[in-house]
Amino acid sequence: MTTTKTAPGIADTLAAEWTKLRSVRSTWIVVTAAAVAGVGFSVLFSFLTAADYRSLPAGQKAGFDAAGTSMVGMNLGLILMSVLGALAVAGEYSTGMMRLTLAVTPHRGRVLLAKAAVVGVLSFLLGTLFAAVAFGVGQLVLGVNPDVPTLGLGGPGVLRSVLGWGVETAAFALLALSFGVLMRSAAGAIATAIGFIFAPAILGALLPVWVRRDILAYFPASAAEQLSTAQLKTDAVTYLGPLTGGGVLLTWVAVALVVAFSLMGKRDSG
Repeated sequence: MTTTKTAPGIADTLAAEWTKLRSVRSTWIVVTAAAVAGVGFSVLFSFLTAADYRSLPAGQKAGFDAAGTSMVGMNLGLILMSVLGALAVAGEYSTGMMRLTLAVTPHRGRVLLAKAAVVGVLSFLLGTLFAAVAFGVGQLVLGVNPDVPTLGLGGPGVLRSVLGWGVETAAFALLALSFGVLMRSAAGAIATAIGFIFAPAILGALLPVWVRRDILAYFPASAAEQLSTAQLKTDAVTYLGPLTGGGVLLTWVAVALVVAFSLMGKRDSG
């Protein structure tokens, strides 16, 4: 009598990937660090801003971005959540666990889809939560100084910004996950992801206006800002608008995952 061995279904693969992600200590270290950095630095910056608000130039007071001020630390949390995305897959390659994963579930596309779904959903939820907490506490801290204008969740662009941070966090974690598949090295994937995401924005000020407008505006960080920035400046060189920015960001993630899927299917599991 022979038995037929069937591969786990997508629901089983999702459950397995979630179990693996939450059972690794590094996951909770990274998440805790992202919460402390994203929320903690935002609250600290809000406190310092409230204390020094009277000394700000009149121009800065006129264009004061209360929402952006209270969520400024989210960029640090974003970097750390990108680390989580890279570790979710590169860690399995470095330990050899990927061989077992693909032996149990030989459908590599299903494995990658499950990993992307688990990392993406978790990153979106945490990014949104951290942004909401940073905004809420930050507005309370800013409000200690009656001269500082504050906003509620229904303020202009605030809800879009909070949700946008969740989308941006998920997108960058998935980009880092894709680099993890491509490089099979956590250190290499993290360095490449952070450089690819943030270097263009940092170096942009040194480049001609046409490069920033026609090229850098379509890189992930600039595109993501269209979602997470509450007070968008339509006259900015890199302005795309939330709809276009979201579409560009989604395209980057989709392309990265397709390339990762292609290489994952051609390589051995080691």
